[in-house]
Amino acid sequence: MSPPKAGEENIPPVPPTAKAVPTPAPFSPSNPTPRPIVGGGLPSQSANSVNPPKQELGWLVVHDENAPEQTHTLRVGRQVIGRQNTTAPCDIMITTQDVYMSRNHCILEVKPSRTGGFEYLLSDRKMTNGIPELMSANGTFVNAFENPLQPNDMVYLNDGDTIQLGQTKVVIKTIRTVTNADDATRLVRDTEYTPTVFIKN
Repeated sequence: MSPPKAGEENIPPVPPTAKAVPTPAPFSPSNPTPRPIVGGGLPSQSANSVNPPKQELGWLVVHDENAPEQTHTLRVGRQVIGRQNTTAPCDIMITTQDVYMSRNHCILEVKPSRTGGFEYLLSDRKMTNGIPELMSANGTFVNAFENPLQPNDMVYLNDGDTIQLGQTKVVIKTIRTVTNADDATRLVRDTEYTPTVFIKN
């Protein structure tokens, strides 16, 4: 570049005018409803999609002269059964005025069997400092047998067996014979009451 002549200023050349870039139109998804974003920046998922409910594998139908009819679902795993309460809630809470039924009374475990079906095991046991003790205060009876379960007992239940918790009787129905709670309730309702075992204090 030659030096400027007298009276001229050293003015840098003006760059060519930049072409205007059109602003892109906002993205319009096919479903304009926004999806909520939760921690981690991922779309939220419903509880059922994350933890789908377990399959219904049986039902406990309260079938007793002194308790309202009610049906509770059994699923795979251990389920503590007891009297309805708010201080020590359990998995299956039975609505009853039976003071002989403990708030946490017994355990019914449903687990896969080696033959491809399911097994239903009943126990009345809790561990205290590594020592098995009765979970219930007044005993758990099966099919009106007068001797209650002991801490080391585990009974394999069959469809239609009656469990007595305190003075309240419930009948187990399994997917071997019924497919839903309504059928289980109806079938049990049409049967005679099992005799009640007298609790000796």
